[in-house]
Amino acid sequence: MALYADLGDRSALEQLLAVNLFGTYDVTQGFLPLLTRSRGAIVTISSLSAIAAVPVQPAYAISKAAAFSMTQALRALLAGRGVGVHAVLAGPIDTGMSRNLDIPKASPESVARAVFDGVEKDEEDIFPDPVSEAIAESWRGGAAKTLERQFRAFVAAA
Repeated sequence: MALYADLGDRSALEQLLAVNLFGTYDVTQGFLPLLTRSRGAIVTISSLSAIAAVPVQPAYAISKAAAFSMTQALRALLAGRGVGVHAVLAGPIDTGMSRNLDIPKASPESVARAVFDGVEKDEEDIFPDPVSEAIAESWRGGAAKTLERQFRAFVAAA
């Protein structure tokens, strides 16, 4: 599967949806009874491309946006069951996927530490690196997050 899967390649999109959306869904469903009993937490690893598509990676962005939407829905649906749901909205991380990109990247270790810190602080959306942290405040006070909170109130009221 090419990093820059184009939208004309349906199989690449299907592969990314299988991993990023359905894989996350399946693992979450598999652990949900235990998470509910233990009042545990779900942490989904997303990307800034979930909230703004990176044009050179449209299939990746679509799959991450779908997974992030699922995370937001789970957050509302599971809150009453005591399960925390956190989304990691990471910028570029120094991994094999970004190896050939000449851009600043965070180390995997620093991102992992920031994720654990974010869960400990009960942050819903975790921005674990300098690139993502630059938009964290505007995201948390922005229209999309406000709308998510309003929609969550519908579930709580029901």
